[in-house]
Amino acid sequence: MRMLPPLAALLLGASVLAGCTNERVVASEPTPAYTRSEVAYAASDRDLRVVLYGNPFGLTPDRFAEKVLPHMQDRVFGVRTNLTTTPNDTARRDYKVVLAFNVSENMLNSALCTEGPIPTAPPGGPIIVQGAFCRSGGALTSATGWLDRPQGPDDPDFRSLISDMTFSLFPSQRSDLLCGRPDC
Repeated sequence: MRMLPPLAALLLGASVLAGCTNERVVASEPTPAYTRSEVAYAASDRDLRVVLYGNPFGLTPDRFAEKVLPHMQDRVFGVRTNLTTTPNDTARRDYKVVLAFNVSENMLNSALCTEGPIPTAPPGGPIIVQGAFCRSGGALTSATGWLDRPQGPDDPDFRSLISDMTFSLFPSQRSDLLCGRPDC
């Protein structure tokens, strides 16, 4: 029997483990206005405001933020920032990240950037989270994530969902820049 090289065995193991999770995230294509330099301008070495709507676990808003925010930190590639629901004066007011859990009405992710309440469903059941990185009322990026069987706010799958959502909201580059052809 032939043995797999160590790297191939590691990749195979990672792909098998990835199949064990019950969370997934799908990112929308960033708008043409999205650039890494703008992300750096908005968030580098400063607070970046996070707005959370909904609460799939019925926690107080502060306690829910304590369960979400740690899994958003260090997920903005190449930019050191502090994602927080209580930004200090270093935050740029025109920028924010919005996560809306179990929105009760059909809503485009781009609509998350508007001010005002977003109606959400009561706690319980599967989680659908919609997210956007916003500039002055418009979405620069957006993503939607699902968690089929949440076990609570300390569930590793929930933590992965939040982490993956944050990574998806701050892609390292737009895919159309990789191609250079109109048919990509």
